[in-house]
Amino acid sequence: MMKSALLVLFITNVAGVFAQEVPYIGRSPRAQLMGDAFTAVADDEYTLFYNPAALGRNKGVSFTPINPSISGTNAIDDTDRFKDFPKNDPAAIANKILNYPVSVQASVFPGLKMGTFGFNLFATSKTNMTLLNAIHPVLDVDYRYDRGFVTGFAYNMGSGASTSRIKKSSKTKIVSGRRLSVGVSIKHINREGMNDQYDLFGTTLLNKISQGKTDIDELKKALGYSKGKAWGVDVGTEYAYSSGRNLFTAGFSILDIGDTQFKKTEGIGDVPKQEMTVNTGIAFKQDYGLLDYTLAADLRPLNSAIPFSRKFHMGAEIGFPLVTAYAGWSEGYVSYGASLKLWPVKLTAGFYGVEVGSKFREQEAKRFVVYVSLFDFSFDL
Repeated sequence: MMKSALLVLFITNVAGVFAQEVPYIGRSPRAQLMGDAFTAVADDEYTLFYNPAALGRNKGVSFTPINPSISGTNAIDDTDRFKDFPKNDPAAIANKILNYPVSVQASVFPGLKMGTFGFNLFATSKTNMTLLNAIHPVLDVDYRYDRGFVTGFAYNMGSGASTSRIKKSSKTKIVSGRRLSVGVSIKHINREGMNDQYDLFGTTLLNKISQGKTDIDELKKALGYSKGKAWGVDVGTEYAYSSGRNLFTAGFSILDIGDTQFKKTEGIGDVPKQEMTVNTGIAFKQDYGLLDYTLAADLRPLNSAIPFSRKFHMGAEIGFPLVTAYAGWSEGYVSYGASLKLWPVKLTAGFYGVEVGSKFREQEAKRFVVYVSLFDFSFDL
């Protein structure tokens, strides 16, 4: 009975993500609700996690000091699954969550942009779980806790094709012109994590418990939990053309060039590497003062072995002075949400889907995201 209870506790505290989900260090909540079609948009506090060259359109100073976000499994459409959920029967619990993607994430990404220079601190914890195989249950684990910083710079050739803040207003206007920007960023990451598959009722877990390793932290270390440090490099380009109220941008970025490999500092397992992603996208924006809208499309990651149909991302946003609405399509799944900005608070919330299988529209992980930004400000130089 004690062993069974410890197994249930282990499932609750250690999460695993689906091996076929494309991993990223940081994702903009706004972008996630736009189908994550953001390579050619990337104009919020998450610029450096999409395309450092997008710093080239920034003409002012913006500071986002406090911006926590949480994301997790959207169980609203699956309430029947969790009715009469068993409490003390591991086999019954396993049956309830079998093949059900479970996710919990929490992040904070405070950032500063000053002209074409950008800097972010970050701390993000991703804990997810998928239990596979009803006859022989297997837990697929990919847990990551990242802390670090990223800084970048963009060099502009040409002028204009940027956004400028309207005086005494929270709105921006488009500055006409043509511009080609080249950007580079470097980041330092401290990562704690584990990435493996475990027989849920096999000898691996039970032997560790039998040896007296009943503490969750001890169990994680025994099963391959490790820590490490790494430096990573990103590069990107952006072409932009603007005329009057119109702005067209095309972006290309390579994140984590050559894969970001971690030097292990603790543990017995390998620290999960951050794989390189090659991304491209286009976006079109029109601004009419009290109303603006953006249409965007991405094709990424180009270098991944996933089916080509999973690489399509499309999104749209329509903005008013206080409210912005989002909609998108990513890997075959719909996303939607909205933002409300009443300084000193900006609130963003919505729902999106992620492919966690190996094929197009094979298995959707339904998720929600809630993001709060406090006391952010920006002004033109």
